[in-house]
Amino acid sequence: MNRNPILVQPPVLYPDFGPYLTYVEAVKSATAVRAGINNTPTQQQYANMVLVYHHILVPLFDRFGKLPIRSFFRCPALNRAEGGSATSAHSAGLAVDIDCDSMRTVNNRQVYDWARQHLDAEQVKLHRTKEYLNPVWVHIAYRNHETNQLLTTNRL
Repeated sequence: MNRNPILVQPPVLYPDFGPYLTYVEAVKSATAVRAGINNTPTQQQYANMVLVYHHILVPLFDRFGKLPIRSFFRCPALNRAEGGSATSAHSAGLAVDIDCDSMRTVNNRQVYDWARQHLDAEQVKLHRTKEYLNPVWVHIAYRNHETNQLLTTNRL
């Protein structure tokens, strides 16, 4: 049977986060599919993702509408394949990257500015500016106040 691997969905092991985000959207990765990486979080990583959803994504989406997620959870193998830091908050389920380049109503700079003012985030960073000075994505890392856990990414 010749199936297109990009269309294969990861197994659903956890419930959706809420009306703005499904579990599959949060763990979806073309790199993981191509490399055969199982990008399934542990229970603790999923619990962290729930916190990020409620404390970071819901306020952002309530303010701007649903925004495109570039990257949310990345298991350590996927994080290495993506060239991420060994201490990436993505691998703990504590960070999300938002990319508004395809949107007409909001841009990455507006999301960054609003997030810095209104979110309980440990990190809010703009990544890789294009020649027209529009950041390519916004990285937001949340500190899990229950465990005081935060893994940080390298600064560019």
